[in-house]
Amino acid sequence: MSAAVDGGIVDRFGARLLAGLALLLLAWRVWLLPQLGITLYVDEAQYWTWAENLDWGYYSKPPGIAALIWVSTRLFGDGLIGVKALAILCYPLAAAACWAIAARLYDRRTAFWSALAVLTLPIFSWLGLFVSTDALLTLCWTLALWAWLRALDTDRWRDWLLVGAVCGLGLLSKYTMAAFLGAAFLHLVVFHHRRLASAKPWAAALLALALLGPNLAWNVAHDFPTLKHTADITLQKHAAGGPGALGEFWAAQWLSFGPVLGSVFVVLLLRVRSSWRDANTRLLLWFALPLWAVVSLQAARSGANANWAAPAFAPAAIAAVAWLLARGRQRLLVVGITLNLLLVGIAYHWPAIIAAVDLKNPAKMNPYARAMGWDELGRQLAPIVRAHPDAVLVADNRTLLAHMLYELRDLNPRYASWNPKGEASDHYKLTSDLRDWIGQDALLITQTAPGAELLGRFAGADKLGELRAPLDSTTARRMEVYLLRGFKGY
Repeated sequence: MSAAVDGGIVDRFGARLLAGLALLLLAWRVWLLPQLGITLYVDEAQYWTWAENLDWGYYSKPPGIAALIWVSTRLFGDGLIGVKALAILCYPLAAAACWAIAARLYDRRTAFWSALAVLTLPIFSWLGLFVSTDALLTLCWTLALWAWLRALDTDRWRDWLLVGAVCGLGLLSKYTMAAFLGAAFLHLVVFHHRRLASAKPWAAALLALALLGPNLAWNVAHDFPTLKHTADITLQKHAAGGPGALGEFWAAQWLSFGPVLGSVFVVLLLRVRSSWRDANTRLLLWFALPLWAVVSLQAARSGANANWAAPAFAPAAIAAVAWLLARGRQRLLVVGITLNLLLVGIAYHWPAIIAAVDLKNPAKMNPYARAMGWDELGRQLAPIVRAHPDAVLVADNRTLLAHMLYELRDLNPRYASWNPKGEASDHYKLTSDLRDWIGQDALLITQTAPGAELLGRFAGADKLGELRAPLDSTTARRMEVYLLRGFKGY
């Protein structure tokens, strides 16, 4: 297909075609989720409990993810799709923002292919199955870049304030949004230093900080748990880092782009002089590379997950698409998008693929296994909880408490985390205290038999059963349940 013909089709039908493709991808994900045999992952279940208790902050994250789930469940219910719905929608909306960015920097043809590339990136396709802070953060990052371009072009108050508002919402999703603010400030210093004499960019920054203000106040009131947690996972002095971890991180980034776009991005980095001379490429990489640099340092120091630089993929993908189109390599771009869809399809349907191979222990090769079996354990636990309505549900780890509170949501049990040291090392230890239940009975859920120290804190104990949820013919998820009578205190 020639560029002229392609351009005409895109001009006339591009927006509708993109919307149709986005709806098809959404429908694919919504159909797929129930087929996977999963419930929520532990972080998703924890975020759901946050959403049931809205606040300006939580142990490990600002409140954006909880607010997103609160709205989602009010609109679509507390089921698997209801919890995930708005988070899933964030990625197509981010692709739409990328369309607007590329249309402003290039043309509608580049905008179309950029949005399609972002829609089908392996990292966003994978994250699009789950509820994570990356969803709202990526959307805010792309919207902030679009607003930034508008503000630079128009210098209108409303555009500058839009930058501040979107950045503030991004900070309420994840503190990583601070990297965008840093990149924006340096962009002004290097290329638009005269704008620093205007009150408008400063007002935008103040608005962003004002929106974050209630979360900062919450941290002050609770002895800075979120900030301490963020610093802890950033530094991780005892975690494994080094060149190997950095290499693994960048290999994961290449795969998250897909083989073609990932290779084009490497070319853009290797041809740094020509990339720098092109104003649009320079701007797009300006709002991508700083985040990758920070996370790469973290990977070298203590390791990093592939998704920690997720927002950077959006502007970088636009730059890669524009580079290919400018050189008449649209066929290669189509191949790249097709390969990405193939990779996504393999990842989405991997459980069916390994089932067809008839492996002896498929759960070990199933990336979704961590979210399997919890619903069955919840069904088995429910009658025990109903039989002991006055007992408080107690768990000795965050994973069990998060999963069972979600699975028992119709019963809404009272709960507390086992925390004899009084350390606020997770959300449940921060927000619950078993000492409020002295003299009361407890239902302990655990994956290890309780020791003498724990049992000694109660007047008596009876094992009520061992719950079991098979994951395959040889693997099962297990949980023991104990009735603990008369809590004496720690």
